[in-house]
Amino acid sequence: MSRARDPSGPLTFAHDQGDAQHLHTIFEHANDAILLIDPEQDRILEANRQAARMLGYDPAELIRDVRISSVHPHEMERLRQFAHAVQITGEGWTDELSCTRKDGQRLPSEISASVVQVDGRDCIVAMVRDVSARKAAEDALRRSEARFRAFVENAGDGFFLVASDGVILDTNARAAEMLGYARADELIGCSVLAIDVGLSPETFSQLLNELEVDQPRLIESRHQRRDGSVFPSEVSICAYGEAQAPSYIALLRDISQRKAAEDALARLAEMGEFAAMMVHQIRNPLSTIRMALDHVAGQSLPASATKRLDLAQREADRLSRLLEDVLAYAGRRTASPTRLAVDALIGELLPSLQALPIVTECALRVELGLGDCAIHADPAQLREVLVNLIVNACEAVAPGEPVWLRTGRQPGTGTPLIEVGNGGEPIPPDVLARIGQPFFSTKASGNGLGVAFVRRVAAAHHWTFSLQSDAATGTVARLLM
Repeated sequence: MSRARDPSGPLTFAHDQGDAQHLHTIFEHANDAILLIDPEQDRILEANRQAARMLGYDPAELIRDVRISSVHPHEMERLRQFAHAVQITGEGWTDELSCTRKDGQRLPSEISASVVQVDGRDCIVAMVRDVSARKAAEDALRRSEARFRAFVENAGDGFFLVASDGVILDTNARAAEMLGYARADELIGCSVLAIDVGLSPETFSQLLNELEVDQPRLIESRHQRRDGSVFPSEVSICAYGEAQAPSYIALLRDISQRKAAEDALARLAEMGEFAAMMVHQIRNPLSTIRMALDHVAGQSLPASATKRLDLAQREADRLSRLLEDVLAYAGRRTASPTRLAVDALIGELLPSLQALPIVTECALRVELGLGDCAIHADPAQLREVLVNLIVNACEAVAPGEPVWLRTGRQPGTGTPLIEVGNGGEPIPPDVLARIGQPFFSTKASGNGLGVAFVRRVAAAHHWTFSLQSDAATGTVARLLM
């Protein structure tokens, strides 16, 4: 005896042997699990091989020993509600139930059910599909979408999803913040041209037409905030989807700071050109004046005139050094980095260094501890750095007091270092913070460009320069290379 669909009602028994055999074949070879259940008696009346395989039972064992409540131990109340709804309407579908296998594994399931009468009782035929793989894929997709949304929402750039007609379909909080909007959804539905004032309709249309799928393009433009203010921007835009009807992803970056830095560099370059020109214009007449002073110095002069001449020569030398410092700080000299041994360079520099009048007045101690260690540096600039640091250290102490120059390695890291220090009075913290600013100096004849030049050379070589001053150690200038 088999069960078949009666056109006038629910499934009923079929008495034709041919129909029974046909239905039995379909029943046993179906890809989905098929079960005949009696919800009121908590019984499984029939089950095909796929049902037994899915639940991990022998077919006979499944019908003989397993209760419906064993298959749905955590969801019986929900199952009863579903079965009741099916019995009222004659059929139903759900994907909110799971089936528990013999080994305890829970399988997310999709169930399609219909009513069938067995011995005058309303039972249910359930076609059950294991949707574990689909659920896993859906969960993975949801997690991926959540990660992507988190990435988009927390990105430092503004994100825009743009339709082929230039209408904004989606955006993130950063875009709204950059453009002065309270919420991202306020931008949805707006035209790109309403916020990008650097593009004309024609230019924008041409840009979209030139874009190829998955080939991003970087452009600079100007964007307008909600309050009407405008800022320079950089936009990376890429087409995606079908080439015939693409959409666009655009990343917006505010480049105000970068443009300000570029403008500052341009102004600095202009100042460098001006400084070089002024040094050239002053140096020639200064050389003439110095030669004249040297000529007069060779003559016999009264003591008062000799004193005034000596002062004039010193001032001419000071002005010459100032010109050299200005030229160095303006960056008009071309650096030529090479591999060099620091200790060897200092050894070559020492005779001329010790001949400087200000250095001869101090007790200069030199401790070289790097040996053959070589670094990548411009030798001329490193010499100037050393001269600047040692002269500054000597000028800060009384005649005869010690000044030291030491090379070695930083404890812990082994980084090569140079230290120049003295034991003079500590520099007040507020003054120490300003040392290195151009034209700031605590010395009456100083110009502040010496340490400023040292800082610039250190930065260009990716060295670390620091100044430390306290009563315990004195003042120490340190270069980590």
